[in-house]
Amino acid sequence: MNKQFIYLPFAVLVSVLAACTPPEKDIPGLTSEVDAATAGHYGQSIHHEQMAEEKLEESNKVLEHWKKGYYWNIDERQKAMDAAKEAAQHKLASEKELCQWIVDVHGKSHHHDELVHTEAAYFKTGSATPYKTNDHEISVLGKYLGTHPDATADVTAYTDTVGSAESNQQLSDRRAATVSEMLNEYGAKMEQLHVKAMGEAQGPDNTPDQHHRVVTISVAHPGFTDCSNLK
Repeated sequence: MNKQFIYLPFAVLVSVLAACTPPEKDIPGLTSEVDAATAGHYGQSIHHEQMAEEKLEESNKVLEHWKKGYYWNIDERQKAMDAAKEAAQHKLASEKELCQWIVDVHGKSHHHDELVHTEAAYFKTGSATPYKTNDHEISVLGKYLGTHPDATADVTAYTDTVGSAESNQQLSDRRAATVSEMLNEYGAKMEQLHVKAMGEAQGPDNTPDQHHRVVTISVAHPGFTDCSNLK
């Protein structure tokens, strides 16, 4: 009886410990996923942009340190200068990768006026506040417009057929304004943006349709050449 009493708890303990064993590490698998996230021109553009921001943060910390009159040494100065230079290098690398991505993805049209056409924001019926936005695409296009003042963008807004035609015309105007402001925050000038409030899309009256509750962005750049200013 005593032996059985000792044996059973021990068996239970072994099974509990086995269940608590951490799962096997998958370093190659995780490495592959990380590499995939930064693969290609688009991924590399994001990667270099993030690295630039990290390096800028390092140099700005030292700059604020100096402005406040805190003690500093030669090592701090050199690290700050190196970080600022690396930030500039990553920024340029990001712009090169981004430009190359535009050329590759839109290769058939990049020698014509239109470079990019994308759906940027989605709305619920009657709302001018997007419930979903293509934030990265908006930021990329806003920055592109900001650094290419001769480029322009059509910001085109639609609504479904729920509500009156007059109210939907006004609604589409507010939706376009919302996305225009987002582009402006990332560097686009308002004079570069051509707002097109289309009002109700075609279709049966009083019919909700998510495909029609969108704002699109079309970027045009006449005379665009393949990253010539980034060589």
